[in-house]
Formats: sequence, C-alpha cells, structure tokens
Amino acid sequence: MKFYRSLLLGALILATGCATTTPGGPGQRGMDSVSPVRAAEINTRLGIGYFERGQVQLAMEKLETALRHDSDHVPAHLTLALIYEQIGDSNRAGRHFRQASRLAPTDGATQNSYAVFLCRQGDFRAADRHFMQALEDPFYTTPQAAWSNAGACARRNGDFEKANQYFRNALEIDPGFPDALYHLAELYYQQGESFRARAFLQRLESAAEPEAGALFLGYRIESSLGNRDEANQYVSRLERQFPDSGEARELRGSNRDP
Repeated sequence: MKFYRSLLLGALILATGCATTTPGGPGQRGMDSVSPVRAAEINTRLGIGYFERGQVQLAMEKLETALRHDSDHVPAHLTLALIYEQIGDSNRAGRHFRQASRLAPTDGATQNSYAVFLCRQGDFRAADRHFMQALEDPFYTTPQAAWSNAGACARRNGDFEKANQYFRNALEIDPGFPDALYHLAELYYQQGESFRARAFLQRLESAAEPEAGALFLGYRIESSLGNRDEANQYVSRLERQFPDSGEARELRGSNRDP
C-alpha cells in the first residue's frame, strides 16, 4: 500500500532551523560553545544530510548525539524513527515515533508520520486517530497528504467507503493531488468501475507526470475496457520511462491480461 510522505525530511530540516556553530574555534570547542538545543539542531541537520545520502550509520550517530544534547528534540526522534523503520527495526522505530508524538501532540506533520507507521504495523484504529489529530493542526501545510494517507490506511483495513471519502476530502483541498487521484482510480478499478477509474487516472495525468504504478494501472484499465491500442500505449510509456520498474518486469513476464 502506497503512502504519501509529504516532504518529511524537508520539513524536518526546516524544523531544525538554520543551525551554525558560534565563533570560537573548529571542532568540539565550537560545538561546546552553543546551547544544548542549538547543538541538537546542528547534529540533527547533519544526521538528516547523511540519511539523505544513504550514509545510515553516520546519520544515526549524529542523531543520537543530538538527543544526548536535548532528549526532547522532535526532529531527531522522527528521523531516527524513519531510519529504524527503513532498516526493519520496528520496535525502536515505534519508540521514537511515540516519543515524538508525545512531545508534539498538536503538530500535523509529526502526527501524520506516526499514523503512517501505525498503519504499516496494522494498528488501524490508532492510525486513524492520529491522522485526525494531524488534521486538527491549523498550521499543517499539507492536510491533503494526511487525508490521502488516512484513505490508504482505511483501504488497507478493508473500509472502502471511508477510504473513498478520505480521498475525496484530500481532493477538496487540492483537486490535482496525485496520490489521492491514483488511489481513487485504483479503488474504482478494483471495484469493477473502469470508466470511473479512467476518469480519475486522466485527472492524475493532467496534474502530474505519472509514475510507473499509474502507467501500469492505465494499462489494466484500458485492457479491462477492451481498448488494446490505448493499453499498448501505456505499455510503451512504461517501458520507455521506467524499464527497470517492477511493473515493467511484471508485464514482460505476463501474457498481458488485466
């Protein structure tokens, strides 16, 4: 199930501020001259940078250093949670997500991120509660992401009516939000409503450059409608734009039935 993490690392970088060491010499002396909170910000920014470059061990070292300076530094907890989830340590990931949620109960981005994690763990009721908590934040800049993620979670839980409504709530905020459009197209396709699925997929293609999953869905929709030429156009686009994708490999190994 696809979830939308709306520029989370970028948001974390902004949350840490434009951290620089104060004058007083290089290395540790410079670090010692700043406040614990400022030192936590500096180390978190460094950790996020390492994480973005795939240097996970260095990232974790900097983030742990940040928490030694300030054990309540939410961006450090969130980034560590993302790293632990990525490497498959759900226990440590959950611990850092819970701590971040406790420290920032009214922050939309924090609650959305925790809710996505809870949904991946199968705790659908708690996930829905934290998605709604995220949406109570009047300063949350991407509520459409939380609505779409909540919809993906409801769909994973088999509640298709709630999922549909949540995706539509996302589109009320941003009519061209690609993630919600994709989910609705896929939802209608799976329910046998290929014409409605096509309409949402066409809206997605008008709003954004479709990814491999959307092109594969387009192939399945057009195939189900008996439109072989249109279906083959999606195959050609998929092979041209995403030749190494799982979707392209799946089509090569199939007999191209939807």
